[in-house]
Amino acid sequence: MPTISFVSSEEHEAALARLEAKFCGLLNAYVRQEERWLDTEEALEKSRVRHRETLERYVRAVHPGTQQEGRITYRKVGRKCEYLQSSCIDYAQRKLGLPSLT
Repeated sequence: MPTISFVSSEEHEAALARLEAKFCGLLNAYVRQEERWLDTEEALEKSRVRHRETLERYVRAVHPGTQQEGRITYRKVGRKCEYLQSSCIDYAQRKLGLPSLT
């Protein structure tokens, strides 16, 4: 037999507050005055990739400076790689099955 469950106003307010905090965190990560480039450690954290080798072989774009859907944009500065913050966040969102904000 089906049952009906009700949500109290306190539970509703708490759920809305969590949703708002999550949304604001995502929005603040995207909205910056200028695009931010991350080092490898920060890129691993933002994209939720565990290993640098995975990032280099499977996750980032084929060539520096190119944008590919579902891949992380990067650039070379000497021998060092820097990764575009918004593309790292997009990758993490897609990995979780959530829509990206760009």
